[in-house]
Amino acid sequence: MPNSKIDELLVASIGGGGLSQEQMVQILSFRLFGNKLGFLRLENMPIGNVPLTPASRNTLNKPDDVSEKCLLQATAILGEPIGYAQESNGSIINNFFPHQSLSRATTSDSYDTELDLHTENAFHAIQPDFLILLCLRQDPLAEAVTYVTSIDAILDHLSSEDISFFFTEPYNFLSDYCFSEKNCRIDIGKKQTVFYGDVRTPLFRFDPHFMVARSHLAQAQLQRLREIAWEVKHSVTLQAGDLLIIDNRKTAHARSQFTALFDGSDRWIPPGVRLVVASADLSKR
Repeated sequence: MPNSKIDELLVASIGGGGLSQEQMVQILSFRLFGNKLGFLRLENMPIGNVPLTPASRNTLNKPDDVSEKCLLQATAILGEPIGYAQESNGSIINNFFPHQSLSRATTSDSYDTELDLHTENAFHAIQPDFLILLCLRQDPLAEAVTYVTSIDAILDHLSSEDISFFFTEPYNFLSDYCFSEKNCRIDIGKKQTVFYGDVRTPLFRFDPHFMVARSHLAQAQLQRLREIAWEVKHSVTLQAGDLLIIDNRKTAHARSQFTALFDGSDRWIPPGVRLVVASADLSKR
């Protein structure tokens, strides 16, 4: 969807996105107070007339904008939508479905490989505060699982020494972005700690595949943190009409591998939106 339509759709969605007053209160409460899980799942959202899952973004032929309005109404409560030039040509609203040429790639367009736990764009100067996914179609064999793990659950398995370590030990976060595409590993000198913010309620950035430790101890600690993150994960199986809001400051997420049939019945998770909180001071990121 062209970004030129976003403002028009956003205006239309504010009063006509299909969210109930109770659902809007749930989303606002999640933004302000969060929860132990680090995510919010709402079911039976309006998604409109869903055509066959396309084979590529060039063949998108969605007959209405019901799902987009639903998503953008939630977006208006949470913050400001952002896009990145390296993904879907900078589209604010992304569509994720299997691509045969990317079957084992480490992107949301893959299907034949598991995506490891990570926070979104951990290397970036402007990391999204929230991610929103709206499921239009579950994969036909119901194999795809979204995993979410919260820093609040991870902390229960760490000592005060461990917590202090991750607040002070810098890791080199490699860039996932080249100039115009994803799946790069570029050293941009982005050395930062895993934990940050208030020591009593830490936030964290985490992407082991793109993190370089400066010592054997730091690498061992990172591996242990990854193992704990997987141990305390929650599994979410998205079905058509499910809206999943993930707090990217407090959680890491992943996705299982699944079967793609390429017959129009495949998993379709549009729209996908990344947001920054409207009041955030980006200079402190």
